[in-house]
Amino acid sequence: MTVGRMSVVRNADRYFTIAVDEFDDSNIKGILFHESSSNGIIFESLLEMFFHMDRIFDQLGSPKQTVQIRQFTGVNDLSPEVKETSEKERPGKLATFNVFVQYRYYASWQGNYKWLEGNERVPFGSELELILSMYLLLSGSETKEHVNNIITTCHVAIDTYHSGKFTGNYQNIPSEILEQQVQPVDLAKSLGTFMEYELKNDDIPKYGLNYGQLISSDACNLCRRGGKIASFSIKVLFHEHATWQGIIFWREGRQKQLFRSYKEMLYLIASVAETSAENNGFGEHLHAGAGYALSGS
Repeated sequence: MTVGRMSVVRNADRYFTIAVDEFDDSNIKGILFHESSSNGIIFESLLEMFFHMDRIFDQLGSPKQTVQIRQFTGVNDLSPEVKETSEKERPGKLATFNVFVQYRYYASWQGNYKWLEGNERVPFGSELELILSMYLLLSGSETKEHVNNIITTCHVAIDTYHSGKFTGNYQNIPSEILEQQVQPVDLAKSLGTFMEYELKNDDIPKYGLNYGQLISSDACNLCRRGGKIASFSIKVLFHEHATWQGIIFWREGRQKQLFRSYKEMLYLIASVAETSAENNGFGEHLHAGAGYALSGS
């Protein structure tokens, strides 16, 4: 549903200062500063940073969200704890970014950021471009990592969730590349590195979307293992507006949703994981049938 497209507000409301204090190639930690508050907001992952930025934008009505973010039925809205610090605006221990979000079109963000230590201003057409660009600067890499095979589908099993960080495993299908996560990781880094998109004509569903088109029966035996709190199968169908569009299937809830951006996909996953973690295994009564959910066609 379209919410709105125009907002008359001060540009200052659209600026954040991001002080990055820790970066270990799978996660970013730091403090978020905005002029609406005298206190900084601590974030322990990119996902948590995204949520707090969207939360403040929603409170100010600036910039307006042009669509309502989709949600699975029966799942609570994301509501991470707001952890404030008495510190005033300061540079990050590793890096400092001034981020300007001009628009929130297509369930995503558009704007630019300035890396203060490098005195460089970089435009982005989506939060996915922002993620990849920031990681390149922080890691000192010149180009984004690539995998050998083009991957449009993956299975994600989540065992724990806290402060926007997940543990579990993800499995690309059908390339059968399995990465075991033993430390909390940021799903943005995992999927940003291991999921590549390439649309072929025969990948486009001709008669609507259903689970049989999301994942073939031959691949089902590769992803029988469910996560302790949630598991998902994800298929990227398109790459438009500098981000991904596709379909996500929540196994335990036996629900599917179309997502219009990488951020919307992350929010769908995180809202289920957060609700599950808060309810000590919300949806456990569905786990017994989770394996059968994969055999549909």
